[in-house]
Amino acid sequence: MKRRYFTLFLTLFCALPAIAYEGPQEIGPAWVWTVQGNYKTIKSDVLDAIQANGLVVSYEAHAANMLARTAEAVDTSHQIYDQAETLLFCKADLSHQLAAQNPHNIVLCPYGISLYSLVENPTEIFVSIRLPALEVAAYSEVHNLLEKIISEALEWYQ
Repeated sequence: MKRRYFTLFLTLFCALPAIAYEGPQEIGPAWVWTVQGNYKTIKSDVLDAIQANGLVVSYEAHAANMLARTAEAVDTSHQIYDQAETLLFCKADLSHQLAAQNPHNIVLCPYGISLYSLVENPTEIFVSIRLPALEVAAYSEVHNLLEKIISEALEWYQ
């Protein structure tokens, strides 16, 4: 009997990583990681990973709140996001490299990581970044940093 419970536990435990964390997938203009969990906890993990890399979030864009607040003005009642935010930040040395390569690269800073859940499944959390602008040589380091931050934030969900 104990062996049966142990086997069941081991089977379920080993299956958890496969359903808890997935990504990235290229969806539209973004790389998207999918995580099962609590939105606030995952957001906290992303913020911790940003800070652990010596960075400071300069702005939090509350996209779900903005869409809910403006829905009536655009004559819609369809709510897409349960929660949705974009965290914006920069890294001085990388931003200087981008600007030195081409002053028009200013549009690539700040860097953003978006977190969101959909109304129909609020425990499925998406963490996403823009598709990398790899044609801009200096941006590859930015993209690597963003991937590193997300990887560190989601390591507990693997």
